[in-house]
Amino acid sequence: MTRTFRSARCYDPSYSLLGRALRRWTRDRLRGEALFLVALTGLALVLLMTHYLGWALLQSYLAEQPTRQLVFWGGQLASGVLWGGIGLVGFRPGVTATCTSNTLTLEQSGRTRTVPYDSIDETRVISATRYHRHYRRYAATSVFVGRLADDVLLLRTERGPVVVGLTPAEAHEELQRLIESSRTTLRETRLPSEA
Repeated sequence: MTRTFRSARCYDPSYSLLGRALRRWTRDRLRGEALFLVALTGLALVLLMTHYLGWALLQSYLAEQPTRQLVFWGGQLASGVLWGGIGLVGFRPGVTATCTSNTLTLEQSGRTRTVPYDSIDETRVISATRYHRHYRRYAATSVFVGRLADDVLLLRTERGPVVVGLTPAEAHEELQRLIESSRTTLRETRLPSEA
């Protein structure tokens, strides 16, 4: 029996064009996100300083003709919109969790991770706050979070923790029950054959 859980995409600036480019360039989720914050803030400061400096240096030139001021302020507005479009408009892709008889397959934006039930040591529902304060900070944590609810599902595996974020929040408990029952069924079918 195959069961699929889905979580919708959600707004997340770190998945903007700039954020995705930096994440791809660093090939590290945490470094990419940190570099994104630094680059976005740095670009905003450079943009603001350029605007102020441009106005201070060109004020007398721009005051001669109103059309020059219109072009100047249009350019300022266009550069602000471009900064926002490149750095602020982004959506975190949705998550699909598919349970088969032997494995849990997680997929998000082309990333796929197949977790055999045998390799899961523990399943636990934890708060989103605990996830952000603790598990999200480790490079070994595989994160498959779409729209973030109050809770997430933590899977402790041989290869490190896996965090699954689904909506609605009740989906975590249902997925946890399904994984636990599948693990129990697998253990029961293997015990007679080992004896």
